[in-house]
Order: sequence, then structure tokens, then C-alpha cells
Amino acid sequence: MASRRAEENLAGDLAAPLCTWTPCATPLQYHESVDKLPLFVFGPLAFAATLLLIATGIRSAIVKFRSRPTPEQLKATYDSYLRRLLHPQPDAVEKELGKLLPERLLRLYEDKSAIQVAGFQLEEPGSKRWWPKRWQVYCFEPLDLESLNESPYEEELGPGFCFATTGRGSWYWIAASDQRAKDSPVIFLDYDGGRSHGETVAASLDEFLNLPRLSAQ
Repeated sequence: MASRRAEENLAGDLAAPLCTWTPCATPLQYHESVDKLPLFVFGPLAFAATLLLIATGIRSAIVKFRSRPTPEQLKATYDSYLRRLLHPQPDAVEKELGKLLPERLLRLYEDKSAIQVAGFQLEEPGSKRWWPKRWQVYCFEPLDLESLNESPYEEELGPGFCFATTGRGSWYWIAASDQRAKDSPVIFLDYDGGRSHGETVAASLDEFLNLPRLSAQ
């Protein structure tokens, strides 16, 4: 009987280390190691990507700063624009168009003070007080071939001239014709993502120039 108990005790002693030897924390440690694996693998890549973004941003800022025109360049650009504006070339433009520009447009460019006015808004009469319709005018375009070639051309409208711009990719256009007209409607060419493309701003250039004016915002 005693020997049997001794054998059972011995068997218990041998079995006990088997239970305590297999640590319960081993599966947890394994999962923790697996969870950290993406950090070890992708961590350096994310860090490198961040450095690349920072470097790209700094480089873009430097390029933008270097490409910024100097005060001398800005003055030269404005002087060139003003010289062209004050010396219109209607004959060259009409020859290129094969049509004649309205008389009212030619008189506009003869008015040296009126043609230099810039940075204003025209308010459409009869529009709602709480949501008035306003047309932005950045400046008048020089009447020459350079402006004609740089302006958009609409097949549906035919020959004409963009005499003013919003400065944001949109223009105010007036038609040319076989016979010189006294005046002509002003059409808005919207390439700035708005919904006013092809809309008639005024029934004539004279009406357009006499709309109520506000300072540009």
C-alpha cells in the first residue's frame, strides 16, 4: 500500500512540472510580437515617406519663392501692359479677324482715362437686393494682336474681341461684323468653373460701361 502511494506521489511530482513548464503567457507574447511586426516593417517606410513629403514641401516653397517676380519685373510688366493699352492697334486686329469692331469699342480705347480704370464690379440693375448680380472686372485688355491671340475663341460666337477680363480665366467679349456696327452686346465667357458662360451681360457696350460700379472685393 505504501509503495503504491509512493508511486502516485512520484507520478504527481513528475506531472506537476509539465503543467508549470508550459507558460500561460507564451501565446500572449506571440501575439504581441505579431502586432509589433507591422511597426518594425512599415515604421521606417512611414518615416521615410514623411521626410520625403517635408523635403518636397520645402523644395516647392523654395521654387515658388525663387519664381516670384521682383518689384523690377512687376514694374516692367505693368509698363509693357500700359504701353500696349494706350496704343491700340484696331487695324491689325480687324485685319486678323477679317471683320470690323463696333464703333463704341474703338471710342473706348480712344478714352485714355476710361481704359485705365481697373479693379471694379458692375452691378446688374434689377437684381435682388439680398443677392445682387455683380460682374467682376479686373482690367481692360490692350487692343492688339497679342491680346487677340491669348484670348479664347468660341466657334459658336464667331469673330470678336475680349476687351476686358476678370483676371481669373474669364473675359468680356464683343462681336465683330462685316459692316461696322455702332455697338454690340457684351457676352461673358466663363472659364472659371461658374455657370455664366455665354450669358449676355449687357445689350450693348455703352450699357455695360454705364452699369453702377463698385470697388472690387
